[in-house]
Amino acid sequence: MTLTRRLAALLIAATLAYAAFATPAGKAEAHANQVRSSPAPDSELEVSPDRIIVWFSEPIEAGLSEIRVLDELARQVDNDDSALSPTESTAMVVTLPPLENGTYTVVWRNVSTVDGHRVIGSFRFAVGEPLAAGSGIPLETQPLLQTGGDPFFRWLFFVGALTFAGVLGFDLLVVRPAMSYRDGAAFSTETVRRIQRVMFRLALVSIALMVFGMLSLLVQQASVTFDVSIFDVVGTPLRSVLESDWGRLWLWRMLAVVAGLVFVVVSARSVFAASADQEDDDDDTEPIPVAFTETITGALALAAGVAVLGLTSYSSHNAAAPADVRVPAIISDFLHLLAASLWFGGLFYLAIGSIFAMRDLSAERRAEAMSAILPRFSSVAIASAITLIATGIVASYMQVTVFAATATPYGWALVAKLALLVPVFGFAAANSFFISKRVIRDGALSTFKKFVRAEAAFALLVLLAVGWMAGLEPARQYAARNGIGVSDARTFSDFVEGADIDLAVEPGQVGQNTVSVTLRDRRGDAITNATDVRVRLKFLEDDLGEPFISLEDKGDGVWSLDDFNITISGVYQAELLVVRPDAFDARTSFRFDAASTSGAGDAIAPNRTTAWTLFGVEFLAIGLGLLLAGMPALRKLSMPSRPFLAPGAMVVLLGAFLLLNAQVLRIGYPEDRFNPFPITSESIDIGQAAYQQ
Repeated sequence: MTLTRRLAALLIAATLAYAAFATPAGKAEAHANQVRSSPAPDSELEVSPDRIIVWFSEPIEAGLSEIRVLDELARQVDNDDSALSPTESTAMVVTLPPLENGTYTVVWRNVSTVDGHRVIGSFRFAVGEPLAAGSGIPLETQPLLQTGGDPFFRWLFFVGALTFAGVLGFDLLVVRPAMSYRDGAAFSTETVRRIQRVMFRLALVSIALMVFGMLSLLVQQASVTFDVSIFDVVGTPLRSVLESDWGRLWLWRMLAVVAGLVFVVVSARSVFAASADQEDDDDDTEPIPVAFTETITGALALAAGVAVLGLTSYSSHNAAAPADVRVPAIISDFLHLLAASLWFGGLFYLAIGSIFAMRDLSAERRAEAMSAILPRFSSVAIASAITLIATGIVASYMQVTVFAATATPYGWALVAKLALLVPVFGFAAANSFFISKRVIRDGALSTFKKFVRAEAAFALLVLLAVGWMAGLEPARQYAARNGIGVSDARTFSDFVEGADIDLAVEPGQVGQNTVSVTLRDRRGDAITNATDVRVRLKFLEDDLGEPFISLEDKGDGVWSLDDFNITISGVYQAELLVVRPDAFDARTSFRFDAASTSGAGDAIAPNRTTAWTLFGVEFLAIGLGLLLAGMPALRKLSMPSRPFLAPGAMVVLLGAFLLLNAQVLRIGYPEDRFNPFPITSESIDIGQAAYQQ
């Protein structure tokens, strides 16, 4: 088995292992936003509560989070004992002394255990009097970014991480095969030595960018969490942050970076020594199979780079996806970063290293060398591009979910990223199918250099957009908090027993709801002779013994029920009964998912079946991309091995299984404990026909 095939098998095994262990425990939603509270926001209480409880959308860091209760003069009136709930990692509690009548403001601040983002918020409640408009102190709002430098720190880290893993991947998948097979005759000792030195320098620069970006983010985290300047973070702030879950993950990632530095330096010493030995050889026409990843330490350096990408995915927005879709979210993010590193890292080398390494070669030797490198890189780029598109679709669904959520800061950054990818793909296509042919034919590098550097420049801008996206609140959460794309009511219509029935539950979320029913006949006239209209909102995930409740006749065929309290989020079935003296009783029902209170961060969430279906399609696309990249007609290489073909076939089979499982087999899905068909006129007709048959 060739080294390339062994690497492909290793990457597939690593991805499957990553799937098994990359699932953080508990519910998570990327930023720890408020889901609900006791008392609820804007409550008007007759007596003082003895405590305030706030539930968040993901586990929070106990030592870095707090709740405070302030009176109308901004004086703290709680017992200053806010703490994480002993039974729920997503809830914080603070106790209260007896409060006087008035309006109070609850101010909370937390830090996510997953991505480390600090989130702030507040809400009001009143005791013994109405909640007057404009009363209390100004409510705190969540800032758009942690700091103004946050997206740029993340950008530097992404550039460094992708370049480091990508350059070493380029060395293994492109340079190593080119030098070790028959095309190696085009590489003189001096050319190989230059390639090695350029790669080594790029690796060192990329490590420096990673370290600077990570240290900047660490200082920023301590500064923002403790509200101190960057010059005052040494001591308790830094120590507390490093002791948090986010901090421990930061340390693991920094350890991987340092290990990558050590391995690449040790590998470079052995590679440079081997290259020096080759300089003493009189025969410069023999293939020189010397590459970083050919050494054990070079392979370990590449593994360290891949580990940095994996740990980055483990602390990303996708790592905070809902539990039932977290595995495809994290794996898609990891594959997205891996594909970007192989493409962009190799691109940065071509934009900088290849020009330098081959500048003194004759046109003939330069054409021979590039004819060995460019087709192989084109294969890698094609597979990477298809992977980027497939994984990007899944990641976008996880973080945006509904189209309306694109009208958010995260959504705008995503649109900017997609817009910047258009010229990247354009230059890539021109380089792969047109410019590279000229280089292979006559060795001319001037036009190639301009196009490759233009492609690399747009790639850097794409990564800048990614830095912004990583620092912003996910679109679906921002949209949910601000009522974007969230329906104001759950509505349903049915025609039963001659009655056209419109049923609405508003807002159809946890908390106080209004149920309204409108009755019309075939002509559209109001049905006014109904003697009783009853409704039951049945929680389908458990038997809570909900009774039917009669609605109030408002006249003109309109019936309503105010202040119906939904206490548990989940799937409900609204069952309706209409009683009339001149017709059979009309029965119908519909189902809806009652999310948390309006404005909560979890009101918009990806659907499990949709997410896993897209995940299967993603693997199918990646597998087909690998097969496409391995086609001899495209690669025009006479290598005895086709390193993309076997992994491509395996990934296609895996994608087909995931797709089949999501749509048909449903292995690992929880079994529905209720009738999958709500009681509607259509389902009754189908059941009656089946019964008669």
